[in-house]
Amino acid sequence: MKKIKNFKIDQRQGYILRELKKRNISISEEELYEKIKEVQDAVLPATIYDTFSSTDPSGIIDCGDAVSISVFAVTLGKNLDVIASGEITGVIIDDAMDASVNFVKKLIQIEAEEDHCELLEPVEMPPDSVYSNSKLCKAMEFSKIDIQFDNGRVLPKSTRFYSIGWLLKKRKR
Repeated sequence: MKKIKNFKIDQRQGYILRELKKRNISISEEELYEKIKEVQDAVLPATIYDTFSSTDPSGIIDCGDAVSISVFAVTLGKNLDVIASGEITGVIIDDAMDASVNFVKKLIQIEAEEDHCELLEPVEMPPDSVYSNSKLCKAMEFSKIDIQFDNGRVLPKSTRFYSIGWLLKKRKR
């Protein structure tokens, strides 16, 4: 199991601006910059991830055709729970989450390449299915990055869980 806290994520101001225009929300670049700065000051990204073999006898998670599967959680921290929400802030937070997921995916990709594997696309896992799997919760120890499951809700709110399958690379003939 690997844990990383407070890694750097880059917000893509141009992408966020385009996404807001698609939603017919107008905002000046200066105002957007201030909103992004407010979110970035509150974001405390963290991840915890591990890879399990498809032959793992504990059967933590179904691997399908994959030879291995990585499970990871990403959180942007509890400070975001107190920021005023809105559509603009939501787009900025979604961009921060996407950047965090891509960061973790790149780390897992490095490990997969060492084992001559390629990755499938990450699949988001519902929090209740994660927390109902006691073997997975015991193996992952989500509390190490301050993720809690309380009364059917995940805290902090800006937390997501993913699985990503590993497939053996096909050899060229």
